[in-house]
Amino acid sequence: MHPRQPKSFRYMNRYKNAPESTPSAPLPGLRRTVTQPLTDAAIRGLKPGQKMADGVIRPPHGSLKVRRRQTAAGSVVEFLFSFQHAGRTRVATIGRYGKDTPNAITLTQARDEARRLQGLVQAGEDPLAKREIARATVRVEQAATLAKVREAGENTLGALCDEYVRKLRGEGKAMSARDAECLFRVHLRTPFPHLTALPAAAIEPAHITHILARMVGPAAQSKGKVKGRTALKLRSYLHAAYRFGIGAALDPMAGDAAAGFGLTMNPVGAVPATKMAAKYKVAGKRALSPDELRVYLLHVAALPSAMTRVALMLQIALGGQRFQQMLRAEWKDLRPASWHEGNTEVDGRTLTLYDPKGRRAQPRPHALPVAPDGLAQPVLAELATITPAPGPIFASGEATMRHETLSAAVADISAAMVADGTASEPFRASDIRRTCETLMAERLRISKDTRAQLLSHGLGGVQDVHYDVGTHLDTKGEALKTWGNFLADLAIGAPTPSNVVPLHAAALLAAYGPAS
Repeated sequence: MHPRQPKSFRYMNRYKNAPESTPSAPLPGLRRTVTQPLTDAAIRGLKPGQKMADGVIRPPHGSLKVRRRQTAAGSVVEFLFSFQHAGRTRVATIGRYGKDTPNAITLTQARDEARRLQGLVQAGEDPLAKREIARATVRVEQAATLAKVREAGENTLGALCDEYVRKLRGEGKAMSARDAECLFRVHLRTPFPHLTALPAAAIEPAHITHILARMVGPAAQSKGKVKGRTALKLRSYLHAAYRFGIGAALDPMAGDAAAGFGLTMNPVGAVPATKMAAKYKVAGKRALSPDELRVYLLHVAALPSAMTRVALMLQIALGGQRFQQMLRAEWKDLRPASWHEGNTEVDGRTLTLYDPKGRRAQPRPHALPVAPDGLAQPVLAELATITPAPGPIFASGEATMRHETLSAAVADISAAMVADGTASEPFRASDIRRTCETLMAERLRISKDTRAQLLSHGLGGVQDVHYDVGTHLDTKGEALKTWGNFLADLAIGAPTPSNVVPLHAAALLAAYGPAS
């Protein structure tokens, strides 16, 4: 009697009792035990709950099976891959069966995938674990992609502009911040919302050109709505915003919001401003003559708005200060001080303005002497009755007077003077500051260095920044006294050029007294 043979061996020798003449013929009455290859017809004939194995993809490294499973929506046929790993039988779903059906696979495709999985099993790997790892990797990649999309949606051009405005305010440059914010709103956000919503890092030079062309391009020229200086200012602010964003990425003191834009280049820098600047940024050369300045002051004295009148008068009294710096002054900036006029000590006050121009981390203090008998003293006294301390000197309701208000008033005066023939040509607010310095230089022979200290310009050199830290109150006081006497003579029509007779500055106010 033969010993009992293993089952697999018996299957391999299932035809051993067949006659030698017909070795391939099965014995009558024996059941066929070899798994047959699957066919499409057999798969379609499956009943719910029935499962069949494929004779093509067989053990020992896994087998391919198909089953029909009942679902709430009907029955589905799906391919399975069954394999052994770590002593356990594991089953992986390959896909649903179907021909010309979306998201379904054919029998041939199922066999190809099963062979690939057999290769993994043969190599000692677990296909199910590998699939989970792949799925987890995809989830991580998708999450990273979504995070980048979300981050890009937050780090837009509009957000960069907001951060730059916030940075200006943090540096005490409130006027510049308001100016930039207004330009961004009127000439960027409103006309180009789609560009404002793009990631700042995705903005290209062509986008900047498109934005500026709206103000200086052929269409603007044909409509007569060219805004060359505005375009230059907008370009300047955008360039500074990108420079700030790029620098913030390398600045350990910058906040996460400022450093997170992922900027590697400044697209504004690639848009040349030379041609625009040559055409629109023409240095002003208009300066009022003494007679024009006298008539201008008459118009100022007649202004119906007390706040506007005293603001324009204070600018003149202080030698032609910048509107933006003067309007941000507060009463706490008016402090007792003393200085010398020759051998005489003057006990007065100083009004400290703050000059933020240039790339300063902090505005530069700019102290101006206010003598008890000087022209600025009665103007400040009248201001104190309009906006008493504490708070901003030029408070207007809940806000501070805007420099545009004063610029508009100067433009109205210019138009009136041109109309009545008392001005040879129109002038702007910036021309008043130029007029003051021109008259100080040509009529009063006040030195260039003294004018620079008095008007706070040209002080960016190494010597001025690092070594000369004095307030220069003596020279400023002398200059303002000479300037006040010149204006007093101008007010009463006295000769002005070389022989300036000192008169009490109140004569000017007496001549132009507050409008009734």
